[in-house]
Amino acid sequence: MKKAIITGIQMRNKGSQAMFLSLYFALKAIHKDCEVIGFAFKTDSPEQYAFQLLPHDDYTRLVFKYGLQRVPLLTPILTRFAGLVRSTDKWNGKVAEMDRALREADVILDASGYTLGSGWSKQGGAQLLDTIKMARRYNKPVVLMPQSFGPFDWGEDDDAEFLERVKKELGYCSKIYAREREGYDCLTALGLDNVELSADLVIRENFFPTPSDVFEDGSSQPVEYPDEGSVGFIVNENLFRIGNPDAVRSLYARILDRLVEKGEKVYFLNTSTADLNLTDQILSEAKNRDKVSVITGDYSSPELIDMISRFKYVVASRYHSIVFGYRTGVPAIIFGWAAKYTDLASHFDQKGYVFDVRNADAEDIFEKIDVISERHEEESRLIKHRLSEMQSSSVVKDALAALPGMRAVQEQSEGVLENA
Repeated sequence: MKKAIITGIQMRNKGSQAMFLSLYFALKAIHKDCEVIGFAFKTDSPEQYAFQLLPHDDYTRLVFKYGLQRVPLLTPILTRFAGLVRSTDKWNGKVAEMDRALREADVILDASGYTLGSGWSKQGGAQLLDTIKMARRYNKPVVLMPQSFGPFDWGEDDDAEFLERVKKELGYCSKIYAREREGYDCLTALGLDNVELSADLVIRENFFPTPSDVFEDGSSQPVEYPDEGSVGFIVNENLFRIGNPDAVRSLYARILDRLVEKGEKVYFLNTSTADLNLTDQILSEAKNRDKVSVITGDYSSPELIDMISRFKYVVASRYHSIVFGYRTGVPAIIFGWAAKYTDLASHFDQKGYVFDVRNADAEDIFEKIDVISERHEEESRLIKHRLSEMQSSSVVKDALAALPGMRAVQEQSEGVLENA
């Protein structure tokens, strides 16, 4: 395989960044000389990274959705106009680069986290369908790597029509990996027979890069590491959308106070730039705010994994902050609202520590905090054991083997490596 494109990713959300990195380095390990290009919809200064990122955002999506890249004189004019409106030159020459990459690609691998389901609008899900349609137009195979799907109950008049489109586009995929049983059931209920269950990419793949592997200059920024044996506190703005905002904020503050009163050293840590504005809001309601340390900074996912590995446990709501902890054997008290949280915890026999933010009882949470404080070492050993079992096989290798004609190529490549 000479060239692969990874879609559905961004660099600002560190969970999305981690999925991209897991997939990127797994592909490079299997096909050392393969060129891997990321089509990213949110990234700052893409030149800082040790891999190529092209802007797959609102503007370029529009271009490829309507085939405007096929009109040579029109695209440069549109790009210049869009750049003037947005005061940016980030699209200059990029449509042509993306078109060339799509023409030369052997496969498109989508690493979205969750876009297709009634937890989001149909417009969000349509972006994934547009990506598949783009692959179809270029006659390229596409694989949807482990991500969440469903439920499909928007309660709108055009639900049936939209689901017909979902079935048509997803039916084109060589393979679809659903992270949760709920998603698997939703997709197979549509009659799709190309669906498999798989845990998250960041869990399934054994290798994960260091910070120096991520940046072009091979360096990493100074990291404000938490004390060993402290407790991490990681929030998620989406809980304020799903639950009652005042109740969620109050619950977070009460948990912080409880941890401090237990004598824990607590660090407030953000794993997504979207959550930065929540820190002061939550701390303003905590009685012991002066005893809570706050770690700020836009850290890469490898840096965040290193930081989280120092906690004895975390209280977390960001899906991939929990994944980051599980990768290094760190247990979690989990606040969520979707099946992805319970399914993730179930992989590690941790389901008893999951709470739905819409009906969470503070006293039940406090009781579980007491339990995990006593059992964190036992839970850590269990998590590490389950992790080793899940990493005994690679979902990326499985995905590539599902491509037409790729299994024989992959087996030949592995044979060469074994005989080297």
